[in-house]
Formats: sequence, C-alpha cells, structure tokens
Amino acid sequence: MGTERKTMFVSEDSKKLTAYHESGHAIVALNTGGAHPIHKATIMPRGSALGMVTQLPSNDETSVSKKQLLARLDVCMGGRVAEELIFGQDHITTGASSDLSQATELAQYMVSSCGMCEAIGPVHIKERPSSEMQSRIDAEVVKLLREAYERVKSLLKRHEKQLHTLANALLEYETLNAEDIKRILLPNQEGEKLQEQQEEGHLVLA
Repeated sequence: MGTERKTMFVSEDSKKLTAYHESGHAIVALNTGGAHPIHKATIMPRGSALGMVTQLPSNDETSVSKKQLLARLDVCMGGRVAEELIFGQDHITTGASSDLSQATELAQYMVSSCGMCEAIGPVHIKERPSSEMQSRIDAEVVKLLREAYERVKSLLKRHEKQLHTLANALLEYETLNAEDIKRILLPNQEGEKLQEQQEEGHLVLA
C-alpha cells in the first residue's frame, strides 16, 4: 500500500474529492450484502493513492460466492460513482482508474474462469479463446460492469445524506476506523447490533 505521506501537499479541492471518493466506497460496502466489513477509511496519501478504504473479511475464506464477487464489483464502483454524483461527469478523475482496473479483472474472472455468466455458461476458458468467444466474453464483462454501476448509482442516490456526512467527517478527521464510521452515521444505534449487521453485510443506512 506504500508509506503514509503526511508531508505531501494536497489542495483543498483534491482533498474534498478524495473524501467523497472514499466515502462512496465505504457507503456501498456498508449497504451491500456480501461485502467485507470496513476496517478503516482515510484520505491520508499513501504511496500513489490519495486515500483508501480497507476491508477485512469476518472469517477466513476458502471459497467466494457470486454474491460476494458482485459486492466487490459494487464497492469498486463506489468511488467513481460518488465523484460523478457530487461533482458532475466532467469532474470524474483518474483516481478511479485503479478501481476500474480491479473491477474489470474481477468481471473477466467471473465470466471466463468461474462460469458465473449464463450467456457464456459453466465453462473455464484456459487457452486463448476464438475471436467470436472473446467478443462474447467482452460483452458480458461490460454488462456486469454496467449493472454494477447502475446498482451503485441508485444506492448512493438513496444514501446521499450519509455520503455527505461521511465525507465531511473524513475532511475533519482524515482517518476513521469502523467504530468511528458507525458512530458518525448511526449515532443512536447500539454498537453490538451494528457490528452484527455489518458482518452479515446488511447494514442499512436509511
């Protein structure tokens, strides 16, 4: 992840955009079944990243379900969609490029290696596919990504108030752990109940 760069100068506009970008990831993770619980969200630059949201699985994973992989796709899309919703399409930044790269690789894995696409079928494609098959794979990958984008756009519109709340908290404190985030977004809920909901991937921020 790289070393934390406390002396790096970041403009206020860039810091604000990063706060919303990371909050987008976090809000999606908190509201998507199958997503890993959040460990920390920060807008402190680290390596080449201006901020990040880290997630940790509740238990050791020996296999991953389609539901969990779709949740990962959605979380990847959260930052870019938040930028678009708050700042407009013309202000989407290159900061989302690594998220899109991860999402695209994951979608390709689901389609060509895991048989998680009805149009392609339950196959694992090892060798270089024919041009016709590659076109079909590419089309299904794009479909998965677009569907994730639309799910996330709808989710963040529903939870825009919490998106603003979390982004403002990140601008004030720069780094928040899971308990901080829960306390900020749902201050009147009991911590034990919140932890149980988050581990199940069903924490709803209405």
